[in-house]
Amino acid sequence: MRRGSVDRTVAPRSFEESYDAAVAAALPMVCAVLAVVVVAFSVEDVFTLDGSDRLVAGSTAAVLAVLLGAVALLARYREIPPHWAHPLTAAAIVATTVQSVVVMVLGDQSQQSSTLLLAAAASGVALLSLRWLVGTLYLIWGGWTVAALVVGASRIWVHYAIGLAVASALAMVINHVRRTAARHLAEAHDAAEAAAVRDHLTGLANRRGLAMVGAQIVEHARRQGDAVHCLFIDIAQLKKVNDHAGRVAGDDVIVAVGEAMREVTRATDVVARWGGDEFCVVGPGPGMAPLELERRVRDIVVLHGPVEQDVWQVQVSAGGAMLAPWDSGTLETLLDKADRELHLRRSLRRESSPAAPRPASAD
Repeated sequence: MRRGSVDRTVAPRSFEESYDAAVAAALPMVCAVLAVVVVAFSVEDVFTLDGSDRLVAGSTAAVLAVLLGAVALLARYREIPPHWAHPLTAAAIVATTVQSVVVMVLGDQSQQSSTLLLAAAASGVALLSLRWLVGTLYLIWGGWTVAALVVGASRIWVHYAIGLAVASALAMVINHVRRTAARHLAEAHDAAEAAAVRDHLTGLANRRGLAMVGAQIVEHARRQGDAVHCLFIDIAQLKKVNDHAGRVAGDDVIVAVGEAMREVTRATDVVARWGGDEFCVVGPGPGMAPLELERRVRDIVVLHGPVEQDVWQVQVSAGGAMLAPWDSGTLETLLDKADRELHLRRSLRRESSPAAPRPASAD
């Protein structure tokens, strides 16, 4: 059986996906706060409006508060697809401004513009996507303009227009700062991920890197109706090199074999250091025969001569396996088959090697 198993990992997210995930995480809190804001302003409307105006404003506030609360609960207890995060957050912010626009029209209350100023500034915090921010600000400006036209001309509108412009500019600045911080964090995360999927000695992929790219190769081959191959190669007598020439010489051997593996494989293959003295190759198609891989690697390593021939005579063993297009196996299945083939070939090679002569016993 194979020693250890391939680590499970996922492909790194794009910046936009990271933005969606961040907004999705904040969606329950944003909707809950906006629901409280709507309820608070509806209480104020009870004292500032009369008759049917109060009924319309109260009904609008109740519907909006229920909808925002429902979205908050749904996002809290059920996973919302990340790509829905920005539309839902933008809709929640715009819905909050609807209440203010309704009250402005019903009661000729231009001071309700202050709520739209707050919504515009808050959108810069809640929304990371620039296009959703611009769209939200456009709707806020549109609602305020319609309300101002319905209410009629007044000097106070200039004051609120300037305030709304300042709030919109502030939202853009906040959005830029948040996006920059999120981008730097994502870049740092990607750098850490890149370090985590690379072998520090050879620069090849490690097990996590193999899991990430190898799974994509298998999935792509399945869609294309193509085969997938896997080859394991083992450095024989590496312990002897370490014992006789030191760890540095052993590392030189590992690096030389890794470079040879990189040279003899195709650009569509992923080459990984499986650990210790083993390497692994996964790629589309049937791949080369294990004996051919051994020959090519030996020829290249001999040219580089990482250590003296009397210390190590460039001995490697390879084993391979293939998933045909009609096979239903996974990357784990393919790796397991190839690794067992390597161990079988190595065992047979040891058994076929001539035994060392036994010393004659003294009579």
